[in-house]
Amino acid sequence: MEQEAAHLRTALSRLKPDQKAMIEKAYLGELSHSEITEETGLPLGTVKSRIRLGLEKLRHELKGLRQT
Repeated sequence: MEQEAAHLRTALSRLKPDQKAMIEKAYLGELSHSEITEETGLPLGTVKSRIRLGLEKLRHELKGLRQT
């Protein structure tokens, strides 16, 4: 479990800062997309795009974990 958490932290650190911030707000901060929009002042589409792109990159980074 600790090793998986370390891999996740590493993968998160490789994201663009804006993508990382959106994912942290959505998943660690448990905010809805609308709440993130209100908090950041960004358009809803921008918030959704950054989360989607960040999750795609995380999925790619963590792909090796599922295969081992």
